[in-house]
Amino acid sequence: MKKSAGFTLLELIVVMVIVGILAVTAMSRYGNKSSFSLKTEQEQLIAALFQAQQLAMSGRPTQFAILSLNSFSVRDATDPANHYSVASITYPQQLTAGVSFNPSTLVRTYSALGATSPATITLSADGDSVAVCLEASGYAHAC
Repeated sequence: MKKSAGFTLLELIVVMVIVGILAVTAMSRYGNKSSFSLKTEQEQLIAALFQAQQLAMSGRPTQFAILSLNSFSVRDATDPANHYSVASITYPQQLTAGVSFNPSTLVRTYSALGATSPATITLSADGDSVAVCLEASGYAHAC
């Protein structure tokens, strides 16, 4: 019986693991730390906007607010001092050191249908920047 030429599944998995380890090592040495922080903060901001929309759609009068250059909150629209605590996330949330918002203050109130007024929020650090677009429908996404 003739042995077929090719790679075994084990050989392919070992090569993939080695390439993965090399990729992680290279990214940690050559990747820009501020870009990782910015992407993390961008995702957290999108999640907070989504939470504010969902709270408003569940019948709670909800606002999303950027309180300063480096903090944001989801709060009760009828009592802005009252911040929501969703799951294990408590508000206001602080950004990672060195990351800031533009605009530095912003308040958006959500309707019972989850709609709000549109905005573009830019996060920046060390000369890099990313943006979050908030649509009139309440949908938040990276832009």
